[in-house]
Amino acid sequence: MKNFNVKKQDGFLSIDGVFWLMLIAIALGFILWMGWKMVGNSDVAIEQSNVSSLIANTKKLKGSTGYGASGQNLVPSLINIEGTGSMGISGTSLVNQWNGSVTVVSNGMTFTITEANVPKSGCITLATKVAKDKQTSTVINGGTATTGEILASSASTSCSNDANTIAWTTY
Repeated sequence: MKNFNVKKQDGFLSIDGVFWLMLIAIALGFILWMGWKMVGNSDVAIEQSNVSSLIANTKKLKGSTGYGASGQNLVPSLINIEGTGSMGISGTSLVNQWNGSVTVVSNGMTFTITEANVPKSGCITLATKVAKDKQTSTVINGGTATTGEILASSASTSCSNDANTIAWTTY
């Protein structure tokens, strides 16, 4: 009878084990990357909700003569009625998700919400999602006012840098 000596592997992992570890590392990297992207997109979703809250709550401030004298700061009134959503509040000032200033100013019968320091991706999303009605006009970076919906292609052109300013004027 023949005696066969089976040679055992001298090492910690087999080739199969290394392959599976690499596959797991790649999968974890992908999951972390997607998570990071989702966190960035959540800022835009939160800010979209904040702007919608500001619009709805500012409309509650309208009296028979409008929103007050033209140029009147409406932020203190919004803070008092807790109508600022989850925006950062510093005294009588509002701050958006990207630490940009947010103003709400009366124009008489209309009001304007202005957000500064909005990154390009946030600018495009907010510009295309917030003002879809015929009562709201949007101005991006001091450009031409657009009433109603803004197409993504127009927003991509207008949101030209990493610190954009968007203003919405509504009734």
